[in-house]
Amino acid sequence: MVVKCLCFGDSKKEKNYPTVIEELCHRFSFEDLRKSTNNFDDKLVIGWSSFGNKVYKGCLKHNDAATDHTITLKVMVPHYSIQGSLQFKKEIELLYQLRHPNIISLTGFCDQEKEKIVVYEYMANESLGDYLRNRNRNNQPLSWKKRLDICIGVARALHYLHSGAKRAIIHGDINPSNILLDKNMMPKLTNFGISLQGGFSTLKPKKIKVDKIVGTSALMAPEYAIHGIVTGKCDVFSFGMVLLDVVGHKYNERQTLEETMDPILKGKIAPECWQVFTSVIQRCLQHEPDERPTMGEVEILLENALSLQEQADITNTNAAHYTLLSTTCLSHIFSRCISNGLLTFDASMEEEGSFSDVSSD
Repeated sequence: MVVKCLCFGDSKKEKNYPTVIEELCHRFSFEDLRKSTNNFDDKLVIGWSSFGNKVYKGCLKHNDAATDHTITLKVMVPHYSIQGSLQFKKEIELLYQLRHPNIISLTGFCDQEKEKIVVYEYMANESLGDYLRNRNRNNQPLSWKKRLDICIGVARALHYLHSGAKRAIIHGDINPSNILLDKNMMPKLTNFGISLQGGFSTLKPKKIKVDKIVGTSALMAPEYAIHGIVTGKCDVFSFGMVLLDVVGHKYNERQTLEETMDPILKGKIAPECWQVFTSVIQRCLQHEPDERPTMGEVEILLENALSLQEQADITNTNAAHYTLLSTTCLSHIFSRCISNGLLTFDASMEEEGSFSDVSSD
């Protein structure tokens, strides 16, 4: 179902004629959300969204204590501008339509005077980015098979967005910080404020030209960063960059992936699995969009990689660890990104500035 218009605000006309979204999606009062966060206590801040909006953990209190409900609130910056208001509306419009186990669930929203707040289900294990940077509360490293499982979940979400809905949806900002993990470590894609809804899902998606470039600069597809051309293949490229980050976030153009791998993973990856996984990375990062796979193909290949890893673990129970040849070099990809101005350092996404948003007219 596609909703052509949304009704936000507090005018009498809007209250008398509620839109479909208001019937299906709960509108919270600002007072209830204020109470849920103890007056937006900074101690309950669990993160920041891409555009500087604070993200809080909240608890909705009910008369029956057994029904208290933990939620996540993204509070839009009050002075954020018309663009921010549009992103707020777009995220709600898209999320309330989407139903997928690997996409964050929308609980409701608040649009009261100048306050704009999006309310989601609570994700207990923070983001994939927090785990890869050792910033998670549990300080538990991710195993190789768990990383693969998370990547497969994200691939399924993107496959659904690109071809499972009536109209294709391009996320537009795939990065580890936008991949949240629930209490069971199931990944869920979030932050749909800059997403685009294209034409009807087809094998050859329609290209969209945008005037304003927004998103995570270090992970952008070249055709988007340079020319403002957007298709689902831009998400594929960014997903390939996330796969690189999953392996080791200190990679650069002068070393192979094996040399820059997260030390925790060394000796844990079966060669058969690694061959499939690295081939997926290289295909996703092709400069020409048409040469990149669809997310459906990526999903199948990653599932195969996980299956190969599991088979190897069963048949090689006596092996202390696996040995990988140091042969996977992506210098040709990094060199092109650097020459195009997409990467200005050693392609490491560990630096604080590498996840900054870019905006150009």
